[in-house]
Amino acid sequence: MNLLQWMMMILGITWIPTSSSTMRLTIENERVALDMTQNNPGDAFAWQVSKYNDPEYIVSTLNFTGRVWTGESSGTLAIDYASAVDNVFPDDSPSRAWIESLRTSLKRRLQRAESVGSKVYFFVDLLVFPKALLQKVPEMTKNGDGVTVEWNDVTKKYLNVMVNETFEMFPEVDGWIIREGETYVYDTPYHIGNSPSNNTMSLWIDFIRTVRDFVCVQNGRKLFVRSWDNWPSDKDYYLNMTSQIKPHKLLYFSIKHSAQDFVRPAKWNPMLGVGNHAQVVEVELQREYESKGAIPNYVMDGIIDGFEEMGDKIGLSSIVNATQIRGLWTWSRGGGWWGPYLHGREIFVDLHAHVLSRWWNESGRRSEEEIFFEIIPELFNGCDSAECVRAFRRVAKMSSDMVLHGQWGTTPYCSTWMRDDRMGGLDQLGCLNQLSDNTTLWEHSEKEKTYAYNTSLAIARAFDQEIRPHLKDHDMIETLWASCEYAKLLYGIIDTSWPLLRQAYCMQHNYSLPMKSNVTIEQALNRYDAAWSAYRAFGLANKYAASLYHPYYLCLGTTCNGAFDPPDTDMQSGSISGRNAYGLGHSIDSVRLL
Repeated sequence: MNLLQWMMMILGITWIPTSSSTMRLTIENERVALDMTQNNPGDAFAWQVSKYNDPEYIVSTLNFTGRVWTGESSGTLAIDYASAVDNVFPDDSPSRAWIESLRTSLKRRLQRAESVGSKVYFFVDLLVFPKALLQKVPEMTKNGDGVTVEWNDVTKKYLNVMVNETFEMFPEVDGWIIREGETYVYDTPYHIGNSPSNNTMSLWIDFIRTVRDFVCVQNGRKLFVRSWDNWPSDKDYYLNMTSQIKPHKLLYFSIKHSAQDFVRPAKWNPMLGVGNHAQVVEVELQREYESKGAIPNYVMDGIIDGFEEMGDKIGLSSIVNATQIRGLWTWSRGGGWWGPYLHGREIFVDLHAHVLSRWWNESGRRSEEEIFFEIIPELFNGCDSAECVRAFRRVAKMSSDMVLHGQWGTTPYCSTWMRDDRMGGLDQLGCLNQLSDNTTLWEHSEKEKTYAYNTSLAIARAFDQEIRPHLKDHDMIETLWASCEYAKLLYGIIDTSWPLLRQAYCMQHNYSLPMKSNVTIEQALNRYDAAWSAYRAFGLANKYAASLYHPYYLCLGTTCNGAFDPPDTDMQSGSISGRNAYGLGHSIDSVRLL
């Protein structure tokens, strides 16, 4: 045994010589395929009717190995730390009643999962502890304030208590997926938390080593450490950090396929397929930034083989058989904060789930296109002719094109101005600074929105003429038609808003750019208002349609945590939360007031 082999053995890594006397890394972690339905923080409507909440559907239909439970379903919120501290949740108190109810619910769901052969993993935000515990043990908190959790030896002790008591109470659970940096406690009235780190590498290493020992070594359970949102796309950082953490057959790093959030046109995540640890790839099926399944929007060809806007077109097919890749984790439902809500009609989520699961389970041996053509007749009763399947493929391709050019844009690329069921305005469209006072660029951007709208019309025509006649299921027909109509009306709003946003931007920066095609501002406003009226009338009248977008943005600050509507605060208040609540409607109104 040479020195390199000896060092690898000490680290728990196996190297196998090849015939050419080179070395090949092997990772022995079990291969997994997981799905998650996410309870969005602060959202009372999150637990929608969905077959993806049923573990039997996940293991029997998608052939996945298990489910991920998130939010208050993590189980770590149902323990009382009685092995270390008395009366964190006193008898006959509301807090005791709350955790007892949670325990009962989780045990019932675990029994169901076990009965159908589904493994279960808790999605755990760290560090989150009971408020009462932090008051009783102030040494866990910053300067003993009883509120802000510090990463220290005392906190490590009680994190160990959390791990041990959770697995003792729920022995059926196969492991944890941990998120650090985002700690949402909107739906947990008796807990509080924050990031464990000041974002120094040494602290992250200590944190991961500690949790690894508690979960993997002491309890023999799997641990998935998410890279989000601490080192989400830094390959060098990832390699440097993880090289200082001993591999373990139960330790995985969970990494999004995109270098940013699940957005287009984000680059491929360079951390995938590198290093000496097992990895799991995260893929979002509902597309929280892109209407959440309310409209046709097929992206699996881009996720598997790379999106058209990528210069190098890298996708899952590039790494599916890499030694490090030992799992897939799909987010079928949830993600983000609010709607649109599908009311149980999950057509495009289903298409993504079935194509990706079959492709993954076959280790990428067949192309995405081949599997797509196989799946369509299975999901859409009657669409079994070559004509119908080819039409569906064209619609799928057009839908991705529509979303790219209508929502994200390429001249310029506008990031998350549309998010969940909200539409941002000038405050969220910082990308417009790239257009500045350049008339040519503005006209190109406006043409891009018109192109997207025209594509939505083409999608609706293709469905009506080439797909609908073949379908046999009435509810399926109506749902598909409603999604096409929804897209047409939504992208009509985007198309009519862009000339007005141009005027609003020019007013804000003291530019003067004429309206295109000699259209007056009054005419443009009338078109915009008519587009919104048609969209809202459709949403009210059609029971198959998803819930609608709103012309204002997210409201997440201290003024309006979890609020559905923006606050009454005006733009001059100086409130960050107030400003961010205003969106498209406010920007258009600034033109209306001319």
